[in-house]
Amino acid sequence: MNLANNLEKSAFFFPERPAVCENDRVTTYQQLNEKSNRIATALIKMDVKPGDFIGLLAPNSMDWIAFYFGVLKAGAVAITFSSLLRGDELSLLVGHSKPKIVFTYDDKLDELLRLKDSIGLEKVISPNGDLSLPRMIETGSPHFKAIERDR
Repeated sequence: MNLANNLEKSAFFFPERPAVCENDRVTTYQQLNEKSNRIATALIKMDVKPGDFIGLLAPNSMDWIAFYFGVLKAGAVAITFSSLLRGDELSLLVGHSKPKIVFTYDDKLDELLRLKDSIGLEKVISPNGDLSLPRMIETGSPHFKAIERDR
């Protein structure tokens, strides 16, 4: 059974029960399911196909969980990288897994952009771009410019 199916069933049977708690924030199963649906929709509109590898290099958070389920709902494979990875370790793991897109946060953006060409990464998306993971969760919109800074 697919984990995304489990989320959908939980949202159906227990919509108002807490699914995730982070500090003083609580997300219900229904809210988590809706957020993950918006992510899946945006990924599909971004031409993510079933079986594509989609990476997330960010600290654990509610958005991380919604991202994970959204990737599964899009039929893609979620690859999660520890936010503690640096240098050669990051290059090795991202290069080996070959994600089509990596969502990251500002602290890791420059490092990923330096590695982008050498590891064959198509897109790097971060909060400073026109699309951030939280904005994608809220809108389900794929309209963005992935950050492609020239050095």
